[in-house]
Amino acid sequence: MEFTINPEYMTSVTIHKEWNSYTNNGRVPTDDELLLILQGKGKCSSTSSEDHPEFARLREQLGELGYIHIQRGQWNGDRVLKPFKLNGRKFKEGDRFSCGAALGTHFAVRAKHPEHYKDEDDDETMD
Repeated sequence: MEFTINPEYMTSVTIHKEWNSYTNNGRVPTDDELLLILQGKGKCSSTSSEDHPEFARLREQLGELGYIHIQRGQWNGDRVLKPFKLNGRKFKEGDRFSCGAALGTHFAVRAKHPEHYKDEDDDETMD
């Protein structure tokens, strides 16, 4: 089976969240807490990343169809259960199926430096 995805979706998206620790719990801050908030205290933020939504949909589809085993507890832990192609690149049973950003980089390097890779018809894997 062959699957395709636009290479621009083989990336990650940044998630940035900001909140105030004095108001995050859903209750109205006390007068003392309100003074701290006005002084700029209690500010919190986090930044993380996740697969582009289109890549995430493809990953879920591959999992539902039994092509990969999805590891939800770690990045780049998915494993191929049965062979398939993605944008012309072969994945064999046991291969790692990485996150969108890692695969996007791999595909871009292959395209830029094909002389360093076997032909697509070979049994080359990412591992």
